[in-house]
Amino acid sequence: MPDTLSVLHVVASINTNTGGPARSVAGLAAALARKGVRARIATLDYAEHGRQVETPGVEVISVPAGRVASRLRGYSRELEAAIATAAADGTHVVHGHGLWMAPGIYARRAAMMFGLPLVISPRGMLDSWALGRSSLRKGLAARAYERKNLRSARLFHATSEMEADAIRSYGSTQPIAAVPNGVDLPGEQGLAVRDVLESRFPELRGRRWLLFMSRIHAKKGLDLLLEAWRSVHAVAAGWHLVIAGPDLDGSRPGLEREIVAHGLSPSTTLTGMLEGAEKQSALANAELFVLPTRSENFGIAIAEALAHGVPAVTTTAAPWSELAVQRCGWWVAPEAPAVEWALRDAIALQPDDRRAMGRRGRNLVAGKYGWDAIGGQMADVYRWLIDGGRVPACVREA
Repeated sequence: MPDTLSVLHVVASINTNTGGPARSVAGLAAALARKGVRARIATLDYAEHGRQVETPGVEVISVPAGRVASRLRGYSRELEAAIATAAADGTHVVHGHGLWMAPGIYARRAAMMFGLPLVISPRGMLDSWALGRSSLRKGLAARAYERKNLRSARLFHATSEMEADAIRSYGSTQPIAAVPNGVDLPGEQGLAVRDVLESRFPELRGRRWLLFMSRIHAKKGLDLLLEAWRSVHAVAAGWHLVIAGPDLDGSRPGLEREIVAHGLSPSTTLTGMLEGAEKQSALANAELFVLPTRSENFGIAIAEALAHGVPAVTTTAAPWSELAVQRCGWWVAPEAPAVEWALRDAIALQPDDRRAMGRRGRNLVAGKYGWDAIGGQMADVYRWLIDGGRVPACVREA
């Protein structure tokens, strides 16, 4: 084993508005860097989707996406060349993140060219719900390149046992390392005050915040949330639904029409993407978090809410059975009546009881989802992949 392990991460984007993988890949690379690993990220920069996530200690090889890459699934000869150059520069492992995009092809080609092990993190893209979306296009892509990419992997990385099962169901037989995403635990001091968000959205003053924070996308179950909220808001005196997140596919206008049509405007606010102090303000001052998702390989937003001491409601389509087991939230079917029941139950609790749930959630995250521990686990997996020896406890072999 070399003195300094060098891992090249390849991901389509780490722009802030593109969703959870941008933050989780950046977080993993930064955690590895703190463990003494030479961690690099090769990616495209979609400037229209916000700044790139900060990656302290990590070299980012960033290529402007441009018009061709934006239209052709990340196709970029410049990025392909940059990945090959980086792979040749002392890299020991190539780790590709996500599927159905050209950068995954470039990661596989670079690994094969230099005889390096290829690790693939599907990032939820082999879940049955995800495979059912644009299934014809994905079927064509699978035949053209994705099956070859998947066959070339020496190891898969899953962020939950649920995702590991999805990888097996797709037919892959290689070892799978089940290592969750991490989350930064905020300090007890210095959390952003309510006024940071209230000054921009005055209707939030004096209200209890029910927070949804994720992409505005059909996958995230906002239709289920609105149907549940239609029934709950009338009896939830003093509560206000805050929907925070970027709109990447033009779903927001339809969502706004639904809110108006069902008379939810007085009790609902769409904030758009929140970053920095505004995001901190939302998480630090919400009293309940909700993500009624239809498919989630991990659910980084849930972990972030728990880290801030906010109890969470999510569905069984997310791998968060711990919410019920650890009594820090609700884990219900991805159906509007089930979401409605959970919201009614949560809102009916005394504030002290919700805060106690929040403390249990924060303790869960602190003990299991800290980035430093996760960085150490992944470093051990990479070293085992290179050197062999004792199989890490997180690795599931076929």
